[in-house]
Amino acid sequence: MRARAGGRARLDAELLLPHQQQVNALENQGLVELAGREDRAELSALEGRPVRWAARLTPYGPDTLAYGCSRPRAEPPPGGEEADRQVVELIPSQMAALRVFVSLTGRLRVQPAGGLAELVRTASCAGPDQYG
Repeated sequence: MRARAGGRARLDAELLLPHQQQVNALENQGLVELAGREDRAELSALEGRPVRWAARLTPYGPDTLAYGCSRPRAEPPPGGEEADRQVVELIPSQMAALRVFVSLTGRLRVQPAGGLAELVRTASCAGPDQYG
């Protein structure tokens, strides 16, 4: 059985749309850039078929990938819910970064640990004489 070219184009478009949307989101974050007309023409010549769109990583893209792949993965210690908690001391800029992280909860792929938002909300700040 032979597929019609128009059917394949429609199928390609249906499969490609979600990828294009993801790439557009990455472009908005400055992690990728879309290929211009000249680059697409060169790619088309190399591929031997029309290349309608293409993207490449910006200098920030590989750095983001490297960071994402190298983040340590926390393993919970044996014990109950309290066993995986510890008291930490943060300087104000670290606490500010943690507040931003917790505020992004709905948009993160990996969600913060359960209860972290409440702990951050109720955290207290030591006086400036305690920063040494």
